[in-house]
Amino acid sequence: MTSGVTHVIQLQVYGARFHVVGAVLFGLAYFAIGARLLRPGRSPLWWGAILPSIGGVLGVIRFLELHANPFTVFHVLIDLIVVPLCVQQLRRSRP
Repeated sequence: MTSGVTHVIQLQVYGARFHVVGAVLFGLAYFAIGARLLRPGRSPLWWGAILPSIGGVLGVIRFLELHANPFTVFHVLIDLIVVPLCVQQLRRSRP
């Protein structure tokens, strides 16, 4: 959920550039996933594994090609923590 908030904060820091707006949309999704992860269920774990994987790859591309900034580094590090944790929980909660 912290990553979701910091994704949105980028809009105030960097303005409404296309890659910032994309990051904000991911941030809104991350916040919603984080809220859902507070309740039981496998669906949020799947979303928490898949969407941050995509976001992490796009974040690295953004950092290398468009806009190197500390937010992106922070977000990719969070993705590197969240994705394995969600996968681990999915494996533990197999039906």
